[in-house]
Amino acid sequence: MLRIFFPDVADGTVLPPELKGLTDGAQVGAPGVRRTLVMEGHGERLRIEVTAVGKGKTQLHLWREPLPEMEAAPGADITIPPPADGLTQREREVALLVADGLRSREVAERLGIASQTVKSHLKTIFDKLGVRNRVELARRLVQH
Repeated sequence: MLRIFFPDVADGTVLPPELKGLTDGAQVGAPGVRRTLVMEGHGERLRIEVTAVGKGKTQLHLWREPLPEMEAAPGADITIPPPADGLTQREREVALLVADGLRSREVAERLGIASQTVKSHLKTIFDKLGVRNRVELARRLVQH
């Protein structure tokens, strides 16, 4: 997900300066300190939240969402509709993590909630988006 905004990011490489500053800033205070960076580009918004979880340790949480409706150029046949999925912020977080391939247990650990809560959110998400499984959910989120 980060490669969309930071093409040179790869496992084991040094963090880009924007992310390094974000993680360093979170480490200034006590555990639980959060810093957020919001970036827009490529037709979507990326929100990166960094939380200090201990001395020298941070957690990165990433959310990706389409940008609001853009007006079509004169004479164009299409417009990009705004997301009208009705998902809450937490449901959107769960949906994006699941669409990125995380299991319910992994989503629960990352968000600090129970695995059963993730499953409950997924049922609601599936109902709201009219999908039946995780694969359909991922496809639906890619379309938006």
